[in-house]
Amino acid sequence: MKKGVNAWIYPSKFTVDEVLEASAEIGFEGVELNLDEKSLKFSKKRRREIAEKASSLGLELPSLCTGLFWKFNLASPEEKVRKKGVEIIKKGCEFASDIGSRVLLVVPAVAVPEIPYKETWRLAKESILKAAPAAEDYSVILGVENVWNQFLYSPLEFRRFIEEINHPYVKVYFDIGNIHFLGFPQQWIRYLSDLIVCVHVKDFLRSERQFKPLLEGDIPWPEVMKALREINYEGFLNVELSPYPGHPLKAAIDSKAALDIIFKM
Repeated sequence: MKKGVNAWIYPSKFTVDEVLEASAEIGFEGVELNLDEKSLKFSKKRRREIAEKASSLGLELPSLCTGLFWKFNLASPEEKVRKKGVEIIKKGCEFASDIGSRVLLVVPAVAVPEIPYKETWRLAKESILKAAPAAEDYSVILGVENVWNQFLYSPLEFRRFIEEINHPYVKVYFDIGNIHFLGFPQQWIRYLSDLIVCVHVKDFLRSERQFKPLLEGDIPWPEVMKALREINYEGFLNVELSPYPGHPLKAAIDSKAALDIIFKM
């Protein structure tokens, strides 16, 4: 397994180069960049520069993340919103391919009260299947992430959803912190096993119902790491946290130190 970090751990004013330089200096092996509507329009030249910069620093760019699927819901009741979400996947796959990323994170749906659950399921599947050929063309895996979206809240259901899509380029992006409030991450890991292509890490304290820096919550990390080793997961554990207000690098520094401890569990 490898130690990675999501770029959101740094202040929003950081440039991509600053994110990469800081991550390399702190000792991470990879960086997960984040796409917004502005960065999606980066030129091929700029994307090539990002890949070259990462390579020069000895960093991998294993995956791409985005918050755009909350705005452009793949199971929206509005067809034009769903269509935009599908286009974002396609453009994200092109971007990922250009910088050498293997996985694009996808939020499959954001459930809403006016749409029956079965219809949310159908629309989410339909949208992902429309984008899957582009993923295959670019050799980028769509990593469907478990998030707080009122959808796919059990490991059996999550696996069934992916299996019904039944596409070699649609797998699971597993978020350990997101699941701790709903269940037991080690159980999800064992059940989703072969479908997991990337992992987000952050801690969570159930008594406060809040996300926490690594090792400041009550996630059973020894059991989680044991489960990951049992399924022979060899990919990245990407820290996904916000920066501390007092110092731009402290959250990343603390997270790397915590990952070093977790990896020995």
